[in-house]
Amino acid sequence: MLVAVILGNRMNDDGTLSTLCTRRLCLAEKLYKELSPDLIILSGGPANPVAGKTEADAMYAELEKRGTIPLDIIYREDKSLTTKQNALFSVPVAIEKNADKIIVCTSHEHAYRFFLNPLKLFKKALKKNGAGLPVEIYTD
Repeated sequence: MLVAVILGNRMNDDGTLSTLCTRRLCLAEKLYKELSPDLIILSGGPANPVAGKTEADAMYAELEKRGTIPLDIIYREDKSLTTKQNALFSVPVAIEKNADKIIVCTSHEHAYRFFLNPLKLFKKALKKNGAGLPVEIYTD
């Protein structure tokens, strides 16, 4: 089972998605067309409490509006506040759903940063959970 994890981004105070998060959703749509993942995890909690909703819920609502990805393959991970937590909370879901590969979908500048690198964090979370699944980054 191919699992894609879409990383959120801090929402605007008015509850709208940031430009960066909107770009990540466009990337998720491209990933869906190209690779047809079996499960898509929208990962992001209430990082901006002023917004009044989680990143996962806002991303889900936007994808529902767009109608480009079937909603029945989407899982909302709505607790994470950091990239480290995206990995810690999304990896167990992927394992529980019998993933055989994880693709982390994020923006280029986020994917290749040295500090808190998403690929390294997901590999570490997989190791912590005793899973030797391959993990890749999918970016713009």
